[in-house]
Amino acid sequence: MDLFEALYAYAMTTRFDTYALRDEKEREESEKMVRRAIEELKNCGMGDAAGRMEDGFTELACLDRRGAFWAGLTIGMELNRL
Repeated sequence: MDLFEALYAYAMTTRFDTYALRDEKEREESEKMVRRAIEELKNCGMGDAAGRMEDGFTELACLDRRGAFWAGLTIGMELNRL
């Protein structure tokens, strides 16, 4: 495991929830909206599309977390140089 992976694992297990709480209400509303859309697709006989949509949103959330972590790490390293 490289340094990035170790730091990322640490951030996800000890720090992410602290910052995610700031957007909890907005996140819950967005999750409800996505769930409703997925249910509508399933009800229209488009279960495969709904599954792909759900998988895609899960992957995008993961990529967003990694991007935010990289940005925070980069900012921290730059500030350390000042």
